[in-house]
Amino acid sequence: MTKSTSFGRVLRPEFYLEDGYVPLNHGSFGACPQSIYTTYRHYQEESEKHPDRFLKREVFKDLEKNRDSLAELVQCNSQEVAFVVNASYGINSVLRSGFLKPGDKVLCFSTAYNAVERTMVFLQDAHQSRLVTVELKYPMLDQEILDLTRQTIERELAKDPDVPVRIAVFDAISSVPGVRFPFEAMIKLVREYNILSLVDGAHAIGQIPLNLKEADPDFFVSNLHKWAFCPRGSAFLYVPKRNQGLIHPSVINYAYQGEKTQNAAATFEAEFAWPGTVNFSSFLCINAALDFRKSLGGEEIIQKYCNDLARQGGKLVADTLGTEVLENCDKTLTVAMTNIRLPFENKRNLSDAKIINTLIDKCIYEHNTICSPYKHNDKWFIRLSAQVYNDLNDFEYFAKEIEQILKELDE
Repeated sequence: MTKSTSFGRVLRPEFYLEDGYVPLNHGSFGACPQSIYTTYRHYQEESEKHPDRFLKREVFKDLEKNRDSLAELVQCNSQEVAFVVNASYGINSVLRSGFLKPGDKVLCFSTAYNAVERTMVFLQDAHQSRLVTVELKYPMLDQEILDLTRQTIERELAKDPDVPVRIAVFDAISSVPGVRFPFEAMIKLVREYNILSLVDGAHAIGQIPLNLKEADPDFFVSNLHKWAFCPRGSAFLYVPKRNQGLIHPSVINYAYQGEKTQNAAATFEAEFAWPGTVNFSSFLCINAALDFRKSLGGEEIIQKYCNDLARQGGKLVADTLGTEVLENCDKTLTVAMTNIRLPFENKRNLSDAKIINTLIDKCIYEHNTICSPYKHNDKWFIRLSAQVYNDLNDFEYFAKEIEQILKELDE
């Protein structure tokens, strides 16, 4: 497959995006190229032509080929990778597998994705887990985050030396704010205290390079449908062999042999391979998605373009609004998502929910664009995503439109 390596609006026809729409929210739902949807529909049709042949035999061979390519990209053993429908499913599979005992502490961060935060509250309510939350107020240096975490762990151990902090849950790249988290260093830090690490890498694959063997998390999950161009409903869970005996999928199938099985890790692959009769087509598009990315120049070139554009576009919008981008002095926070403070005074004393919904509705229905608005540290921000089909013209258009929206919101 050969394509031009020109990025920006010239690539827009490769996707199904509407004419005139200025898409700056790739981080929420992704966007799948048309050529990959051709592969997606092919597998759907194959499953209908001869359901038994496809679902009993052929699908597993094709899944293995795609899993091998994925493992090569993220640099790990393919037998340590399982497909899941999204990051939330993977995180629930880990946290609700039953290895947490009543009273065990779970270390988490105030910037956790809302569904992940709610999952941990469920653990607290249903299984008597004790949540220890580290409050993050960006912009922060990576070292400040690590120091604050160490202080929190030390305080908890001093307070309750007999109550273990069993697992730490943290992002690779947070959702809001959309910033890179020092997850590699955090994995090492919590391991010093014999704390398991669960990394929510929902935004990671396709946005940053991954070497899971080197990073060595205890668990890692990432969506393939966000930044890797796969159809929605595709993600992966990485579990090194040392931990596979701890984990079971959220949907238990025929392969479960019980917690007292001598070699529970032996069933890991089988337990995740068959979540019941589902549409496997999204997972079968990984090779097509990786081929598409290679045709654009490969991971390094794609990631550099998106990172550079996010930084330039964020500055353009911030300069237009007279504010600033959420960034630290080491410039480690911004990857392919940029966070811009809004000069919003809320003169009408609107609720947070009203502000968020009004901003989204006005962007979509009146200005044909989109952003992710949120409140952090008592200030209002928007998160904008940079993708290969974007260029600075998109950010320039958005800057003018958001200025008008904010005026209307404060009138």
